[in-house]
Amino acid sequence: MRRHLFAPLAALAMLAVVTAACSGSATAAPSAAAPSVAAAVAPSVAPSPSAETSAAPAGSTAPAASGGLPSFAIPSFNADKDLEALLPTTFNGATLQKLSMKGEQFLGQSSNADFTKALTALGLTTADVSVAFAADPTGKMDVTFAAIRFKGAESGKLLQVFQAASVAPGSVITSVNLGGKDVIKTKDSSGSISYFYVRSDVLLGVTAKDDGTAAKGLAVLP
Repeated sequence: MRRHLFAPLAALAMLAVVTAACSGSATAAPSAAAPSVAAAVAPSVAPSPSAETSAAPAGSTAPAASGGLPSFAIPSFNADKDLEALLPTTFNGATLQKLSMKGEQFLGQSSNADFTKALTALGLTTADVSVAFAADPTGKMDVTFAAIRFKGAESGKLLQVFQAASVAPGSVITSVNLGGKDVIKTKDSSGSISYFYVRSDVLLGVTAKDDGTAAKGLAVLP
């Protein structure tokens, strides 16, 4: 059964936040190239005496056991710092992990047919989109913050398109005022709840377990 659009995006973001926090890639410079896989892993592995004894002399060119692994570039998880700046750095005493990606990169993590349809309705492509998220990397906090920029989109149409994209069998969509903001609240058949609104060409919102928690989160958004 199709779920409404905002929650799956936030769930994917939460996974990316936790993954980035574990790897440390979320804080990497956007243009930084990672060393080879072997070099990245090696410092964390304590060599055994036998390994030291059998190690090749300095300056040797002994091949890796796997035949040599190529180096690769870690993708930037801070592609839109301005968008990240719209989201809180801390919440309820927790320091949040922020990440942002361009549309192509984000959808490359997991394709979403509804998101693609929304872009088409807006006359945009993935090149016009960037997304930013902030969440507790420990996963203990029940709020995920999100900001999605649709470059140049008209705010009224953007809200209309996302409301339409949120319609799914078993979902409930209402307009509520929380945290001093008029927002769209969506609850899908699985019980996942999202709250979002539009500011210029940016969709802002949170996923939360209930209205009280959402109100606190929405209150710290612009």
